[in-house]
Amino acid sequence: MKKMSFKKSIFRPAAAICGAAMMALASCEVDTTTVMFEEDHRFSQAGDTVFSMLGIISLAQEVAERNVILGEVRGDLVALNPLVTDETLSGLADFEDLTDTTYNRYRDYYAIINNCNFYLSRADSAMERRGERVFMKEYAAVSAYRAWAYLCLARLYGTVPFYTEPLLSYSDVERVMNDPSCRKDMEGICSYFISDLQPYLDTPYPDYGDFNYAENSTIDSQNFFLPVRLLLADLYLWRGSLTGSRPDFAQAAQLYHDYLYANGPVFGSSDANQYTASTMTEEDVSYGWGNGGFTSLGSGLISVIPMAVSDYYGRVGTLSQTMMGYLQGSEYLKHLVDGTYYCYVAYTQENSEEFISRYTTLIDTEFYGTPENPWILNYISVAGEPQYGLGDLRLYQFPTTLTYDMPISKYSLNWPHVGTYHAGTVWLRLAEAINRAGYPQTAFCVLKYGLSRGNMVAYNKDELRELMQTGYTFYDFEDNTAAVGIHALGSGNAEMDTLHYSLPPLPTEDDSIRAVEDYLIDELALQTSFDGNRFYDLMRFAFRRGEDFLASRVARRSRPELTDEELRSDPLFVRLTDRSNWYLPMVEN
Repeated sequence: MKKMSFKKSIFRPAAAICGAAMMALASCEVDTTTVMFEEDHRFSQAGDTVFSMLGIISLAQEVAERNVILGEVRGDLVALNPLVTDETLSGLADFEDLTDTTYNRYRDYYAIINNCNFYLSRADSAMERRGERVFMKEYAAVSAYRAWAYLCLARLYGTVPFYTEPLLSYSDVERVMNDPSCRKDMEGICSYFISDLQPYLDTPYPDYGDFNYAENSTIDSQNFFLPVRLLLADLYLWRGSLTGSRPDFAQAAQLYHDYLYANGPVFGSSDANQYTASTMTEEDVSYGWGNGGFTSLGSGLISVIPMAVSDYYGRVGTLSQTMMGYLQGSEYLKHLVDGTYYCYVAYTQENSEEFISRYTTLIDTEFYGTPENPWILNYISVAGEPQYGLGDLRLYQFPTTLTYDMPISKYSLNWPHVGTYHAGTVWLRLAEAINRAGYPQTAFCVLKYGLSRGNMVAYNKDELRELMQTGYTFYDFEDNTAAVGIHALGSGNAEMDTLHYSLPPLPTEDDSIRAVEDYLIDELALQTSFDGNRFYDLMRFAFRRGEDFLASRVARRSRPELTDEELRSDPLFVRLTDRSNWYLPMVEN
């Protein structure tokens, strides 16, 4: 018989720690005078706070897979499998029957929040032992989970009940939930947590060692925690999208940059899907990213909500079955993939030794050097005449005149965890923030060339000159020859594609910003499809571009050929031009 240990399973015993606080939000049968915890309970031992932290993550497991479904089924990249009938998913996709509580369960988010509130009200963050603040790591991690849960609620429901003290009786719950003054919208939630999370920017994660999620399979507990710097950047990005504040976008960009610069998740040529010969046939394709990059914490996945393979080890992950069984890539996504151009200039093996051959050196005396002491920089450039083919290789699809299905194989039965941050997402949000901060050429550099001093000097002198006077450093990754433009991950030598992938001079800065956003929303589809972010990406862009931006893309999900005139009479388009229809109703469950 196997012996259970603290690190044996993923939170099977830990979930019970949070049971009482969860009941305050989950049960209508509780005596309104009942206090759910002893008032004098305090965390005084390291074990107290560890099990409370794991209990909070066990509650996040309740919503993790649902988050992905809600973020994709309502977007433009996912369609229902026509061979399977699921009225709940169909109602979500059509924005018609949103009251079904299979996925619409707001109380599960408040269970996380109430447990976070309880922890933060009881743990003494200033307590020291042997010169170390005992609970600080968990205090920061819990604060991040609380902010994340509120951000999820605001994306799902719009304006939501807001409280930061633990609710210990049902009467407390009823009072807060029914008080209009205890509500915040997305902007208010972002503003509150931008302030709340600032003290924890450089607080390290807790480290509980490895946890088993299957026989002989472990996961590092440090990957369970939300990077505060990235979460804070997201809050600035959302607030800026609502207010139009360029300083918010610049601050978001700086935070994304600082995380990437310090932690090093860089996509290079080894991560790209590419043709290994000039013939451009399916047989000559090398896969370097795809499913493997998504399911490996060493290949770009930054943080996860952990799940288990069997109930012996904890809550079982079922997202791969849902995605494969009920959903598939939409006609719009097929249209986007098949209409993307692959640029081929010169084949190289592109391993770490030969990758430098993709770069050309320049002598810089204007930005990073002087005539007396010039700097030698590398900029991305490949010699040769470009050839072009159709199809982005990241989704393993090839252009065809035949109808084909696009199964969603991004998730794995053997690796059931749900990602919360991925390097590709962070790079693209960096570009989004830079663009809206007023630097579209630099944002486009993320897509086409990769950010480095050499690439900026070679391709972006005007904005580089301006940026060097701002005090921000979000554009500077030094002589970064380890990275390529994000578009190159599926489209070959994107840096040399001037025919289909370029940003020509436009009449106004606003025109350039909008043009880059058009590239960005497509790149987010190609790079981050099925991650669970798509509907929220469309929502955030639509805050800046208008309701039609979201409505037109979702309405073209199954019919990408719709003209603008046909679109105006489409029922789904009309429904989604009303922003209130983007949100779920807060129904009892």
